[in-house]
Amino acid sequence: MKKITIKEVAEEAGVSKTTISRFLNNNYGNMSKETKARIADVIERLGYRPSKQAQALKSKHSYLIGVVVADISNMYSSLLLKGIGSVLEKSGYQMIIMDAANSVSLEKELLQKLIDQSVEGIILQPSSRQSSNYEFIAEHNIPLLLVDRQTEPERWTSVITNNIAATKEVIEKALEKGYEHVFVVSEPVKDVSTREDRYRTVQETVLKSQKQCHLIEVSDEDEMTGKIEEILQQPNKKLLFASNGRVLMESLTILIHKNISIPAEIGITGFDDWNLTELVGPGITSVEQPSRKIGKRAATHLLELLKDKQPVGEIIVPSAIRWRKSV
Repeated sequence: MKKITIKEVAEEAGVSKTTISRFLNNNYGNMSKETKARIADVIERLGYRPSKQAQALKSKHSYLIGVVVADISNMYSSLLLKGIGSVLEKSGYQMIIMDAANSVSLEKELLQKLIDQSVEGIILQPSSRQSSNYEFIAEHNIPLLLVDRQTEPERWTSVITNNIAATKEVIEKALEKGYEHVFVVSEPVKDVSTREDRYRTVQETVLKSQKQCHLIEVSDEDEMTGKIEEILQQPNKKLLFASNGRVLMESLTILIHKNISIPAEIGITGFDDWNLTELVGPGITSVEQPSRKIGKRAATHLLELLKDKQPVGEIIVPSAIRWRKSV
């Protein structure tokens, strides 16, 4: 099939190639409604697709945004990307999506590849907590926005949910039910700032109530099965707090397979990245993260960063606490 050129579009619409270029770049100036409508009709009728590379060379814009997530298999990442894409698409930008697979070294390679592809900005779910690992991005004058996690020292704006406030509220109300032991089940806490924030909040809230708090760090489902079996042997009234959606779903799967009665034998709550807790067991009390909203807010803010510098800080997108029957 013959590729339609901008010259052919211009001739068919009865305008200059410069006018077509201005139309494609949303630079309408004094262009009349009739001219815009005629150009749009010709482009659709001829099936013209502008060359992104050519546009980038002429405008010195690539219209590319790099997005690097720590683990693309996580439902949080999928919904996050959906939110980011819905905003960027409307603004004429394309995403280049990269999966760091929770590897700091791989993440650095991917970020360098994005820089080599002349991305205009980067949205990153960082695999490292050290800001120094990302300074090379700043050296290329590429705007960087973090999601879900913050690095230390705070160097870039991050878009996160209200981890501390939501965790505190859930645990305080759960403790009113008479729980003596609270077990925080989490992937390694030191690796990610949000995991540590959630654990520290649970710990402080539980100890303030003079109850017992225990941290159970797990790396895979087999390890989690053994840890939960140990928790179930505890005689006192016990509550399991899952630090993220994956841990919550895996914990629930184990408890259901073992025919454990919730909350009679153990209470369970935590962060839900999947929005599925209403459908599980008796209905699970959970903190539902607005992953898609976080993605939309991140993309919107990055577009603002592309226009001018913004003060560094945290942008909080509140979670919704769903009170059900598992606590």
